[in-house]
Amino acid sequence: MELDEFKKRWGTAKTEGPGQGGNAREVIDRIIKGNTASLGALKDKSAFWNRVGGWNSALMVLLAVGYLAWQYHRGVEGPTLVRQLPLVAVLVGFALFSRWAYSRQEEIFSENTDASSREALSRILSNFRSYYRFTNLVFLIISPVAFYAVFAVFLGSLPLPLTTILLASAALTGFSFLLRYWYYRTVYFRRIRAMELSLRELEEIPGT
Repeated sequence: MELDEFKKRWGTAKTEGPGQGGNAREVIDRIIKGNTASLGALKDKSAFWNRVGGWNSALMVLLAVGYLAWQYHRGVEGPTLVRQLPLVAVLVGFALFSRWAYSRQEEIFSENTDASSREALSRILSNFRSYYRFTNLVFLIISPVAFYAVFAVFLGSLPLPLTTILLASAALTGFSFLLRYWYYRTVYFRRIRAMELSLRELEEIPGT
């Protein structure tokens, strides 16, 4: 998006008052350029992971459903398949939630661009913070169950003790959570902090 169009869509003040008007306009121009770059980068990253997440989610659903179909084709008894249904449902639910999470993240950095500068920044940052906390909480709750389901469904034929499966599920959950935190800290948080600083500057400029 061109800078002039971005200014117009974000409702940047176009009149300059006496005294500090020129300086305020320079600050606004700098903030808009920085936010344009930050939002563009965050949107591109989110769009990439939305595509990857969509493929992964679809693959997970196909594997779970396909596994049940293969077991049925092999002549596995009905009661055995019924006992596996809740675990397969967990995997499908995890896949669907992951798909929603990736989609929602891209949406956060694509909406609100026609609000005023301060309004849009505040809403985007608030939505991202809420999204990050919520998805972390959900992933911490359902990830151990999903990992357990993977062990129980796909590796159920292996003689693994229940304690080993539970410990492995907890360890994989912790590792995936740390990996997620490291990635967000490296890629997202730096730009989010810059946008937070921009918001504080905008709050000190009248008319934005």
